[in-house]
Amino acid sequence: MLVTLLLESAPIISNAMDSIREELDISSGRDAKPNHEGRAKKTRTVTFRVDSRIADGLQREADNAGVSLNILVNQLLKRYYDWGKYESKLNMMPVPKVMLSSCMDISVDIVREIDAKDSDEYRYKIVRHAAEIAFDAMKDAVLLMKNQYNLWDVLEVLREYMRASGIKADHRIAGRKNIFVIQHEMGENWSLFTQELLKLIFERLAKVRIESRITANTTVVEVTL
Repeated sequence: MLVTLLLESAPIISNAMDSIREELDISSGRDAKPNHEGRAKKTRTVTFRVDSRIADGLQREADNAGVSLNILVNQLLKRYYDWGKYESKLNMMPVPKVMLSSCMDISVDIVREIDAKDSDEYRYKIVRHAAEIAFDAMKDAVLLMKNQYNLWDVLEVLREYMRASGIKADHRIAGRKNIFVIQHEMGENWSLFTQELLKLIFERLAKVRIESRITANTTVVEVTL
């Protein structure tokens, strides 16, 4: 993964409340609603009991976000189901973005102080090595979550990770060209890291080369598949 960042406290609501009985819809089996792909999504109404403090807090969060309590609870449950339940199994721990970006930046700055002449070469080696570690670690995560390992499963797990971590990502398709935009807000070194990680993913799993460009907080990758 890119690294483990803070996830919202989705497990708290695994016991949601019985006072929102008529609002709470979770995937299963009765009422059919269309999903984003146009297919019917089955739902059913269930009842949970939780501490009133948690129920009140969830209602405030929903009001602040301008959504119904039903929508908020479903979002939190989905985030836990898609990602949160795997965290402990993958030996992950929450780390603030600023700590991660600082570790990378400080490592690069130290190299520049030691050898300013070859600092760009050493910077690339640091970023590349970090990307190699992340790529290797992703295989276990993908096998655990998807029971198989291929390009599209890797990209799906990466997408779920970024969503849970608050990293903005977009995937656009134009013919055979796939365009991936990742906004991490962690500085140029992390843009380089993201670029190298995606380069490894596509070169090793799809045998294709990427075209990429970066800014201080954004990585854009284009690949023809």
